[in-house]
Amino acid sequence: MRSFFNIVGPFWNMTWPFWLSLVLLPILNSAIVAWRQELFRRSIKWSLLEIMVPREVRKSPKAMEQVLQSISGLRNSANDFMEYYVEGEYPLNFSLEMTSFGGEIHLYIRTPTKLKAIVEAAFLSYYPDVEMVEVEDYALTKLPGNIDELQATNYDLWGTDLILDREDAYPIKTYKDFEAPDEEKTFDPIAALLEVLSAIDRRQMVVMQILIVPAGPKWKDRWSGLVNKLYKSEHSGTIDDDDENRPVRMTSRSPGETDILEAVENNLSKQAFETVIRFLYITPKELFNIKYPLRGVLGVFNQYSALNLNSFRRNYHTSTLASILSKPYVFPDKRLKYRKERILYNYRERKMPESTFMGKLMFSYLLNWNFGTKTFSINTECLATIFHPPIFLVLTAPHLHRVESRKSGPPSGLAIFGEESEIEKFQ
Repeated sequence: MRSFFNIVGPFWNMTWPFWLSLVLLPILNSAIVAWRQELFRRSIKWSLLEIMVPREVRKSPKAMEQVLQSISGLRNSANDFMEYYVEGEYPLNFSLEMTSFGGEIHLYIRTPTKLKAIVEAAFLSYYPDVEMVEVEDYALTKLPGNIDELQATNYDLWGTDLILDREDAYPIKTYKDFEAPDEEKTFDPIAALLEVLSAIDRRQMVVMQILIVPAGPKWKDRWSGLVNKLYKSEHSGTIDDDDENRPVRMTSRSPGETDILEAVENNLSKQAFETVIRFLYITPKELFNIKYPLRGVLGVFNQYSALNLNSFRRNYHTSTLASILSKPYVFPDKRLKYRKERILYNYRERKMPESTFMGKLMFSYLLNWNFGTKTFSINTECLATIFHPPIFLVLTAPHLHRVESRKSGPPSGLAIFGEESEIEKFQ
């Protein structure tokens, strides 16, 4: 034994810096990337555009799917050492948002200012009657800055993120499942959400954001193993061969298994986004009703559930619930306050999860960890089902903020008088 330590001791004394570097260098690399990405995030200028829809929208959610397809082409990424380690560039996110302030509903999209014109063009090309108006950020003006400020006004908050119940390869029910040959029998799935959002007191507010980051074209490759498994649905059997039965393996699928395979392949054939769905319910304490977010808002998302495919559920790691019976079993009141603080901050900042471990750790606090938020991949068809300008069958609801009149261009051949320099002012 002594001879073993006589050999290992000198070897360790000579090589310990190498072994230590194997541990510290990845941590240092992760911390540097997180630091540079945070500086890059703070340097971005944002624009919040309100989507003001007309009284009648004769476009199906298919139009919104095409809009999202256009937005997916705006994906950026770091291509070299300077962009990754010095500039801290990472794929930018967009935010599709729906809010209800006292029952008055607004639709928004938040985009980097430098991409605003492209996003507007994408919307107007498929929704020519929609108006895109840049407005002040309600998250900074109408939402409380922190939990202490919220509690000082005798208000309370409940919030959570939503995640998929199964692997991302399985789709949810989409708008195609709600369509019918008879237009009058077609159901717009956003109608149920609008009705729930409008059914609140004038002092309450519900805000929801869908953060999306365009995924790369190879997002589907990580599910190739699952697709192959669905293809290889085998059953044992026998086959008669003259006077003897030979056991064989027959590849066969039931109609249900065939439908699942078809749905998965269709899901993986479209462009996707890395997504976070988050919502807050803010209300005076005397009006607080936990059943409204749990049974009302979350209940609406049950309409997208397909038992053989996928569904939404709460992310329990970000929900504003904490008790003595849940980990880490101590200081439940403090943990609950910190959870509310975290989700309020994440909403105001439209925070996606940090891409590195050290990034998550650096922005964590005791009893207020930053590891709960999870993303999932969802394609353009599924995303357009959840968020789109409501079709004309829904716009009878009086609470949706919309355009009261239709825009039209000037008639052709209109006489214009003035010098060239004066005319240019109006172009």
